[in-house]
Amino acid sequence: MSRVVSTVRTAAVASAVVACAGASMVFVPTAAAETVPVDAETGPVAFANVASLSVADDGYGRPGGSVISETQRSPLTPGTSRLGESRTALPNSDGERAAMGPNYRLDIEHHDVSAGLAPSGVPEATALADFSLTDLANDVTVLRLHRAGTAAVCTSAASPETDASAVRLSLVDDHGELQPVPLPKDGGEVTREGLPFGPPAEIGEDEEATSDVRVRPVRDFDELLRQDQWRDGDVTAVSGWLVEIDTHVRPVGQERLAPPLPGEAEPQESTSPPGGQRQLPRTVRTTFVLGGVSCSVPRDFAPGGGGRAEPAAPPPSVPVTIPAGVGAPGDVVDSAPLDVEPVPLAEPTDSATAWGLGLLAGGAVLGAAAVVLARQSRSSRS
Repeated sequence: MSRVVSTVRTAAVASAVVACAGASMVFVPTAAAETVPVDAETGPVAFANVASLSVADDGYGRPGGSVISETQRSPLTPGTSRLGESRTALPNSDGERAAMGPNYRLDIEHHDVSAGLAPSGVPEATALADFSLTDLANDVTVLRLHRAGTAAVCTSAASPETDASAVRLSLVDDHGELQPVPLPKDGGEVTREGLPFGPPAEIGEDEEATSDVRVRPVRDFDELLRQDQWRDGDVTAVSGWLVEIDTHVRPVGQERLAPPLPGEAEPQESTSPPGGQRQLPRTVRTTFVLGGVSCSVPRDFAPGGGGRAEPAAPPPSVPVTIPAGVGAPGDVVDSAPLDVEPVPLAEPTDSATAWGLGLLAGGAVLGAAAVVLARQSRSSRS
């Protein structure tokens, strides 16, 4: 189990130099002394993601679209991978908008998202940002999370540390006004029901919607929205802010908010019932993970040792930025392997700097990484 710390820590790696250009990221490892890289498959690792969305149920018993923004992975040698400045919203492109629907926009401001490996071999992931979610169809600001910070630091296998904090949380009230609400207490959640906004996708002109919202910290690795390159380990610590939205769609004038009873309506093959059929209430379930982070270490890990690759092993090629990925509605497919080779940034001056290679993960592979979503666990209503 993770031990909660009171503040969000940032990676202290003075020898890492990161240059961000658009959504691409260049990593320069430490060159002061030759180091043995950690094992790419089982060694210490950290991941950080600023924001992701999944429509777990489109209201007809099918998964909807999903968008996972760029994910930072800690390098195999001491250094830090940091998110570029071009990620300012979700969706951030026409492809992402087509996957998640036209109605939601999550603005992301003042972000600092990174995954790093300390000289001691300790993996650490941190995320800090301001978030604002808007339902464009109803012109309603649904949520604001100011200075939301998350962190996961695996200082040892016995005592990984996590944190989820924020300066302020505001949610829309039943009159459509944004109001500050208390942050969830340890192990709890903030819940609001019957709020005046709809789902991320369009609904019929003869339909209306209200939504229930739950906000709490991420508790388990399987609650993260992630691509398949994002792995865990023998010991894994996670953090993030989980926002779950249940949107109840019903014919105009119908008061019932609950979803249909079992057997009352069969899932349709299209996004709306066939012509002439009675429109039935349905519930669309949407999940956001804001500032999702994790760190993992082998069970025998201790700072300064454990989890290293074999000294004679050739340096593996591991991207430190996983490009953003989208999932089409109804599709859950494995992401294709990333065919990205390391790009030398400078000629090494000696064997001690043979690791002076950078990896440029360009936006051209944006569509190559399709999404594998983890299980969407549901918390109980408070």
